Amino acid sequence: MDTDTPATKFGSQPENKKSFTYDGPTDEEIRLRALNCSKDRLLSIVGHDLRSAIGGVLAAACMLDKCLDQNDIEGAKRLSGQIRKATHDADDLLKDLVAWTRNSGHELKFRLETIDILQLLETEVDRLHSLANPKNQRITIEAFDSGLIRADPFMLQVTFRNLLTNAVKFSHPGGEIKVCIYRQPGHWKFQVKDQGIGMSKEVQSILLKIDDRKQKSGTSGEMGSGLGLLLCEDFIQRHGGHLTWESTLGEGSTFSFTIPDLLG
Repeated sequence: MDTDTPATKFGSQPENKKSFTYDGPTDEEIRLRALNCSKDRLLSIVGHDLRSAIGGVLAAACMLDKCLDQNDIEGAKRLSGQIRKATHDADDLLKDLVAWTRNSGHELKFRLETIDILQLLETEVDRLHSLANPKNQRITIEAFDSGLIRADPFMLQVTFRNLLTNAVKFSHPGGEIKVCIYRQPGHWKFQVKDQGIGMSKEVQSILLKIDDRKQKSGTSGEMGSGLGLLLCEDFIQRHGGHLTWESTLGEGSTFSFTIPDLLG
């Protein structure tokens, strides 16, 4: 007599066994993983840059004490300038980090206001004179068109400040930086032009990538994280515009962006 039951015979399967299928991560899961990786990489970059800037301040401050003890006034003035520059670099980095964090966390709201574009731009240029003057640089505005524009004032200020700050950093002493304003059918166009050190094709290809950056110092040793351009790109896109650039190594760069005529 066969004593095997159907459940114990070779090849038989339990009647209540359930099968599961795995369809892989959803689009939202992939997006969140990529965002977390980017944030981790960003924090690493920012931490390194802040340590460099603050370390430079501390080292220069120690040397400044020695110069003062030795009544070396010229040396003290030179070190004081280095401290100001390093502190300014750290301050810019922190401002961009706060703005990026607020933006990526959706805390930063998009608010349209009517803005006098020439007045806003002149205010940002005036703020940058403290950076441009030590390098004997000139910042000029060519307003082929001017008037009122509908935009988010904070995002537009951050965009101009970062593009102009980069132009100052990577321009030669005595150089000229030019900002151009054009109004074209259906949109505004802005350009920030310099005649500085320019960028290679390799640098341009990774300009907006957090995970694969090549840090480049300015003509007076200024440093940056590259975070500012990421903010510019995102803020311009929020307006429905686009950021583009043209650059030749050794000849300078031109960054351009457009903003549609926005209503409401």
